[in-house]
Amino acid sequence: MNTTSYPTPMRRGLLTWYCYLLVGFFTYLLNIQGNILPFLQSELKLSYRDASLHFSAIALGMIVVGLFGDGITGRLGRRNALWLASASVMAGAVLQCLAPNAATSIASCFLIGCPGSLIPAIAFGLIGDIQKEHSDVAFGEASAITYVFGILGPLAISLSLMLGAGWRNALLLGAALGVIIVFSFRRVVIADVAQGPEGRHGRLPPAYWAFWCLLASVVALEFSVLFWAPAYLERVAGLSTATAAASAAAFSVAMIVGRAAGSFLVRRISAPKLLVAALLVSAGGFLVYWGVAQSTAAVAGLFMLGLGIAPLYPLTVGLAIAAAGPQTASASARFMLAVGISILSMPALLGALADAFGLHAAHLVLPGLVLAGLAFLGIGLAVRKREPALG
Repeated sequence: MNTTSYPTPMRRGLLTWYCYLLVGFFTYLLNIQGNILPFLQSELKLSYRDASLHFSAIALGMIVVGLFGDGITGRLGRRNALWLASASVMAGAVLQCLAPNAATSIASCFLIGCPGSLIPAIAFGLIGDIQKEHSDVAFGEASAITYVFGILGPLAISLSLMLGAGWRNALLLGAALGVIIVFSFRRVVIADVAQGPEGRHGRLPPAYWAFWCLLASVVALEFSVLFWAPAYLERVAGLSTATAAASAAAFSVAMIVGRAAGSFLVRRISAPKLLVAALLVSAGGFLVYWGVAQSTAAVAGLFMLGLGIAPLYPLTVGLAIAAAGPQTASASARFMLAVGISILSMPALLGALADAFGLHAAHLVLPGLVLAGLAFLGIGLAVRKREPALG
């Protein structure tokens, strides 16, 4: 897959923007969960176990979509499936605002995860179909926009509290964004995948599954850093609780910068080469973050980690969709299985290792994930060379 030259200029039509904004809306309500949990814990008297089940419910919803999402999309069609998913995410946000107990609040998170995860599953497949040779650039742009929406959630919480409006208004703002996006693009034509029997029921090729494993590795890496960075900066780097929480934002800022830069660089550097470079930058960032016993260096290393991790997801999605050939719908749905499993398992595993060996030693999981990513990338590229050309 050559990404360094394009026979035609990239055009971003209404459908491309619809996909970008829908995934952004979904990410807004996904990322805001970490910010509202302290309020839910206080109001509903939740234990730490009950609080953690909110994230588990979202991840479980993603896994369900990963297993059955292509079947749902095939029956409903892409347009109706996106409407169903968007309505589910909006309903989950409203239900969470009204939740009188833990069970209802956890159920609202499951609604956001399932069928809400159909949004990125379908949107990335659509982007791949629309942009074709420009798909790597489009995936990078979509991911950059997504991260901007992800940062808007915490900012909306802060603004609502400053204005005395309460945390629920930030959730309702997210639901309102969904309504505006869906209504504004209601007339956009969305074609369903025209697949023969081999495309709908055939097995995804081995190269796809190698890139799927790469995707699971990079998502696990991203969420492990995102989840544990504040605690690491406080308990290992020695920052105060407030300073650690503020400094952890360096990772999110780096992710935005890195994804914007990645969508530019992929026009000039092939996706596999850029992936290798990004993984090596991630490894270098980890060495500074983990190996230098100084708080300023830890924050600088965290920023470098973010720059390296930023382009990994969109680049991997591009390689996997290209490897899947005509099985775009199935391939896109299976992405959410990788994402759900990674979010459900890896941050919890790092926490369990921290309990046993300490938080500093437990972070050695991160370079292990980088090495796994390099290995799966190499396997995927090698297997792809041996496979017959996909039509």
